Amino acid sequence: MRGRSRDRSSGARSVRTSPNVRGVDVVISIEPPKPWPYAAAILSGGQSKRMGVPKAGMVLPDGRSMIERIRDMLASFCHRVVLVGETYGLAGHQCLDDERTGRGPLAGIEALLSSGISPQYLVVACDQPLLPAGLLSRLMVGDDDGLTYFSDPTRDRIHPLPCRIGAECLDVVQSLLDQEKRSLHRLVAGLGPEALGVPLEARETDLLFNVNDPGDVARLFQMLRKGEDAPDGESG
Repeated sequence: MRGRSRDRSSGARSVRTSPNVRGVDVVISIEPPKPWPYAAAILSGGQSKRMGVPKAGMVLPDGRSMIERIRDMLASFCHRVVLVGETYGLAGHQCLDDERTGRGPLAGIEALLSSGISPQYLVVACDQPLLPAGLLSRLMVGDDDGLTYFSDPTRDRIHPLPCRIGAECLDVVQSLLDQEKRSLHRLVAGLGPEALGVPLEARETDLLFNVNDPGDVARLFQMLRKGEDAPDGESG
């Protein structure tokens, strides 16, 4: 893998706007090429302890489940969509099980990278229903084999999911799991210069909103019912 700097601009050629979770328009980049020739993966494991019920299968105001909404967005431009964990009733997709149960999303990434399905993957969590395709396009730059993730320079924070990751990262993933280091932040640190942070504006990070508890569900439903959502073709 080639060494890279940690942060760079998106290089977007045009922009669109999309309301964030506070209803304020934010700028997102152009839609990615269709189709993206590699696989997307939805991490759909986890116990949803804070939610109390499986959140990925929760039905949204438009009649789709949360995971179905994410699947539709990814399927609009990715060559194929793979599920890592539970299917929640979604048919027609290859489903992978963690090789190490109960080890969190890093174990799901291990199962994905060791599957041989694709040389690189776009990885999204099952509880990130506001992600627009145009925002994800910023992760699909070049042909690098490392990890690309979003960063928030104004708050000195990184967001490991969603990410684009190459199969060549498997050795580092397995080494971390062997050491019981399960954090995705550890993965970013472990990859060093092979982990690239793509900076977002502070307001854009709201599009990475993930649903963890009933309060988050209430916010999401209120927003969707008011139509404060990404334009057609951006969020699925």
